[in-house]
Amino acid sequence: MRAHYDASCGGGLCVDERRTSFLCGINMLAIRLYISALTLIFLGLVITHRGPGLLEGVVITCAIVYLILDVRTELQSLKLEFRLLQELEQHISKLRRQIP
Repeated sequence: MRAHYDASCGGGLCVDERRTSFLCGINMLAIRLYISALTLIFLGLVITHRGPGLLEGVVITCAIVYLILDVRTELQSLKLEFRLLQELEQHISKLRRQIP
């Protein structure tokens, strides 16, 4: 879990605390929304001004691909975290059954 937060928040700014990781998630969401808004504004300006050319297409495509890859990585790490939590829950339930 720690590697996920370190990777997404820049080297340990968001470690293990719930509040900090929640704020990190909000910050990442804000960054994604900002990139999406900039991409849409850029696309709108290009279309209204002269039409999309090669350079504009590359810029817009790169921004969209970056967002897709970023969200994909986030989902993979959340799946891993969820699987680890399920395993932890199974171990705890085994331990609880052993205690009289």
